[in-house]
Amino acid sequence: MGSLSTVGRRLALVATLAALFALLFASPAAAHAELASITPANGAQLTRPPTEIRMTFTESVNLVDNGMRLVDPVGATVPTPDARVQGRNVIWPMPANLPEGPYVVTWRVVSSDGHPITGASSFGIGTAPAALPSSASGPSDSTEGTMASGSVAPWPVVAIRFIGYVAFALIAGVAGFVVLCAPDASKEPRLQLLARTGVVAGAAAALAALLVQGPYTAGAAMGRLLDSQLVRETLATPFGTAMMCRLALYGILSVFAWRLPRMSTELGSWLVPAGVVGTAVTIALAGHAAAAGPIDIAVDAVHALSAGLWVGGLIVISALGWSVEPRALHQFSTLALVSVLTLIITGTLNSLRQLNAVEQLWQTGYGLTLLIKLILVAGTIGVAAISRRLLQQTRLPLQSVRLEAALTAAILIVTALLSMTSPPPQTTGPTEHTDHGVASAAASTAVKMSLGKEGSAKLAVSPATTTGSHLHIVLSDTNGQPLRAGRVTLKVGNPGRDIAAMPVPLAERSGAWFANYRFPLSGTWKAILTVDGVGPSAVVTSGDITIHD
Repeated sequence: MGSLSTVGRRLALVATLAALFALLFASPAAAHAELASITPANGAQLTRPPTEIRMTFTESVNLVDNGMRLVDPVGATVPTPDARVQGRNVIWPMPANLPEGPYVVTWRVVSSDGHPITGASSFGIGTAPAALPSSASGPSDSTEGTMASGSVAPWPVVAIRFIGYVAFALIAGVAGFVVLCAPDASKEPRLQLLARTGVVAGAAAALAALLVQGPYTAGAAMGRLLDSQLVRETLATPFGTAMMCRLALYGILSVFAWRLPRMSTELGSWLVPAGVVGTAVTIALAGHAAAAGPIDIAVDAVHALSAGLWVGGLIVISALGWSVEPRALHQFSTLALVSVLTLIITGTLNSLRQLNAVEQLWQTGYGLTLLIKLILVAGTIGVAAISRRLLQQTRLPLQSVRLEAALTAAILIVTALLSMTSPPPQTTGPTEHTDHGVASAAASTAVKMSLGKEGSAKLAVSPATTTGSHLHIVLSDTNGQPLRAGRVTLKVGNPGRDIAAMPVPLAERSGAWFANYRFPLSGTWKAILTVDGVGPSAVVTSGDITIHD
C-alpha cells in the first residue's frame, strides 16, 4: 500500500500528528453557537422598561416554538410579542407596561448544526436583579449573559445518527468496491443485498432524523415527532435542508443500487460517485461543521467519505469472504490506505479543533468521547496493519478484516455520540470569588448527593433565600474521609419554572469548593454536580434544594 518503509511511514505519521496538535491547540475554532452579547446586560438595573431584548450569537441561529420566555418576580411567564431572528441576532420586542421588579430571560434556540442552545439572563426595572453567572462576553462588561449548553442528545437521536452512518458506509463501500476495485463483482447476490440495505436504511434514517429533530430541538417529548408544526420548523432549518437533500440523493442512488450492474455503465460510473460524495456533504451539513465555513464543511465531508469507503469496504470483504479475488483485495488495500491517512488528518482537524486545551480531553464529556474514538481508531489501524502484512504474504486476511469491521462499527457508535455532544464553550466570562462565611444554620439548607462507589458530595446553601447565598461543596469517600477531585462543576436549574440549568462558577480551597450565587426565584432548584478525577470517568449526580424568598 505504498512505497514508504514501515519506519518512514510511522515517522511521517507522528510528525503530521504533532504538527496538527500544535496548530489546533494554538488557535481553536468555535463549533456551536454561543451567546456573544445580550442587551439589557445580565444584571442590569434599568429605570424604565426596555423596548426590546437583543441577543447576538457567534453564528446563525433559528427560533423554536415557545423558546423565548420572560419570567416575572413571582415566576409567571409574561406575555410578549414574538421574537424574530436576523442571522446571528435575535430581536425580541418587550411590552411597554412592564411593572417594576426583577425579571429572568430564558431562551432556547437552535444553532446551525441542529443543536439546541439554552440559557438565561436577568435584568431589573427600578430594582437590583439577580445577576446570573456569565459565560458570554461582549466588547465590555455590559454585554454579559449566561448560556448553558446541552451535553448528549436523547438516545433516539443518537441511534438514528448511528444507523445513518452505517447505511452510508454500506452504500459507499459497495460503490467504491464495484467502481474502483472489482467491477465484475456487481452480479454477486450478497453485494446486491448490502447495496439495497444501504439505500433503504439510509433513506429511513434520514426521514426519522427529520421527525425526531423537532422534539429534540424544542425540548419536547418524542411522542410529538409527528407534530406538523415541529416538522415545519425542522424543514425550515439548515439541518432539515440537509436531510431533504440526502433523501433525494438516496433516491437517485437507489436506481443503481437496486441493480448493481448499472453502476458499471457509463452513466453510473460518474453519477454514483457523485451521489456518494453529495451524501457525504449532507452528513457534514448536519453536523458540527454546518456552523462553520466552506473549508470546515469540506473537511467534514472528506472525513465522512473516507470513513464510508473504508468501513463499507471492510463490510463488503467480510460479507464476500473467500470469494474475493486477490486482485480486488490489493485494489481495496490501496483504497483503504488512502482512506485511513485521510481519516487521520481530517479527523484531527474536525474534532480536536473543538477543544481549548489538552486537559479537556479528560475533563469534558466531549473530550472523553473523542479520546475513546481515538483509542478505537488506533486499535483499528493496528489490526489493519496486520491485514496488510498477511496480504503481502499472499494470505487472505479474513479474520483480521472482520475484526477491523467490528472495531469500525464501535467507532461509528462513538462517532454518533460525538456528533451529538456539545464541545466545551469557547468563551468564558470573568468571575470573582470571595468567601463571605456561613450564615446561621436556621437560614441554610443542605443536600447529600451520591457519587456511587466513590463516595458522596454535600452541597450546603446558606442562606437558602433569593437575597444571595453562599454555596459550599464537600466531597467524602465511603469511609467519610475527604475525597480529592481534579475538577468539580455545578449547574442549577428550575425545571418547575422551565429555567434551564445555568453554570455556577466555583473556587477550590483546601479540598472544598465554594461559590457566591443569587438565586433569581424561590422554589425547588435542581443542582447538577459533575466530579472529575475521583474514578475512571466523570461522575454526574444531582439533588434538589429549596430556595425561599
